[in-house]
Amino acid sequence: MDPGPLTKPDHLRDVPSSTSQWLAVRPAGLAALVLGIAAFVVVAVTQQSMWTTPDWRISVPAFALTALVSIVSIARREKAYPLWVVGLGLAAAALVLGWFLMLAIVVGVTAILLLILHTVM
Repeated sequence: MDPGPLTKPDHLRDVPSSTSQWLAVRPAGLAALVLGIAAFVVVAVTQQSMWTTPDWRISVPAFALTALVSIVSIARREKAYPLWVVGLGLAAAALVLGWFLMLAIVVGVTAILLLILHTVM
């Protein structure tokens, strides 16, 4: 058996004292978040009609790049799950932006109606 030095488990290691320190050790996760936000914004701005399917020449490469950076974050074991999941989710929503907006409107109206009916009844 190798008598090498013991390492502390994750829950006993030093916790970063600020958000910037936490983000500094997770560059790929942060990059995935930024790419996902950028993909969503660019697709939303360049789309002529909000109810149509977005331009695949923009949305698919943006999603692929965000997915690639997310895989890099996972491979580096950065433990930046919230960052790359939100970034990948936004890039995926940009793929089907029109349907995503229609679904969001239907869910929002349903939630408001349920709230009103729950209050009245």
